[in-house]
Amino acid sequence: MPEHFKTLKLKISSEEKKARLEDYKWAMENNLYFGPPVDINVFLSRDIYDEYVLLKCLDCGFEEKTEFDIVEEMWDEYESDYPILHCPRCGKPKSVPIDIYHKQKLKVFK
Repeated sequence: MPEHFKTLKLKISSEEKKARLEDYKWAMENNLYFGPPVDINVFLSRDIYDEYVLLKCLDCGFEEKTEFDIVEEMWDEYESDYPILHCPRCGKPKSVPIDIYHKQKLKVFK
């Protein structure tokens, strides 16, 4: 869990849950699942959340919601307290978590 910015936890839909169950069954049938067995009834009965980061470009202001797992893979925590990604709109390495965006923009007015 990141220290310097927030993530969003969004409950997945029942359709997404069913799709993930189908993926699990397919992986089991094809010997591609290596984790412990999943109790399907428990899986279907509980709430499942995906974690996202709301990113905003410091240059052009473009916002996007990105899965935290993806952001985490691209972010070197030893280099920076927060991820700095390339903006899909302008292409500049200025896309940061929304919390950081607001802190950076507020510095301009101090």
